[in-house]
Amino acid sequence: MAVKMPVMPFITYRFGGLMINIKYDLNTIVEKRALIKNKLFERSASIKAEDFNRISEEDLYILYELYDEIFLNGWFKQNFKGNIKFILSRQLTRSAGNTKTGKNIAQLRPEDIKFEVKISVNHLINFNKVDRRKYAGGIEAHSVTDGLMLVFEHELCHVIEFLLCCKSSCRKKPFKDLIFNLFGQTESTHELVGADELNALKFGLKPGDNVCFKYNGKRMNGFIQRINKRATVMCPDKNGRYIDKSGRRYKKYYASPESLLKSD
Repeated sequence: MAVKMPVMPFITYRFGGLMINIKYDLNTIVEKRALIKNKLFERSASIKAEDFNRISEEDLYILYELYDEIFLNGWFKQNFKGNIKFILSRQLTRSAGNTKTGKNIAQLRPEDIKFEVKISVNHLINFNKVDRRKYAGGIEAHSVTDGLMLVFEHELCHVIEFLLCCKSSCRKKPFKDLIFNLFGQTESTHELVGADELNALKFGLKPGDNVCFKYNGKRMNGFIQRINKRATVMCPDKNGRYIDKSGRRYKKYYASPESLLKSD
């Protein structure tokens, strides 16, 4: 009697015939994460506890090596000939992580491929500033270290998908299959604590709110476009260089959240 074997998902890497064909059950994923965490505490000069208050970019390289060894069976070490630069970013205020590579990746030789992976310092610093449950990739993060690792897994899957497909989108099925098979993540978004949430709690302000403020002694009215350490406020101005879909013109101002008042 013929036995139908299960088909394991894989994607072919167009440069060198590479593929990745790894799938873990959830218990194994939990065990491997715990192992990585313990080894990170051992190797890192900064991260020694679940809720650490110091981190360096060297810690991201340690995580990369540990994930490659423990989850990926040395897949990167054996197959990746390019370069990955890991960066701790204070500029990332909305997203907890970001991965970039050249648009011409399909035309590059494997050894010429470069990635820039950024992890948001803000989302790590802010982790315990709001008393609520935090999630990343559909998995609850109980500590700063958990948040860091879950975001790192997401960005690592972007790197893998770029290498396999020359493009990557966490909203599409190939990425979702990849990150679930490897790390058990079920969502493409993170619910950690960003600057917008902190400012909403502290000042009662959020993007889209109408506000007023003083500028050179003059009262200005507009709406908040973005808010983190400073707020970006768009004010109606017939000579403004910014134009919305309705043709209205605006001038952009930067103001401290403390200086803003909500208006009708």
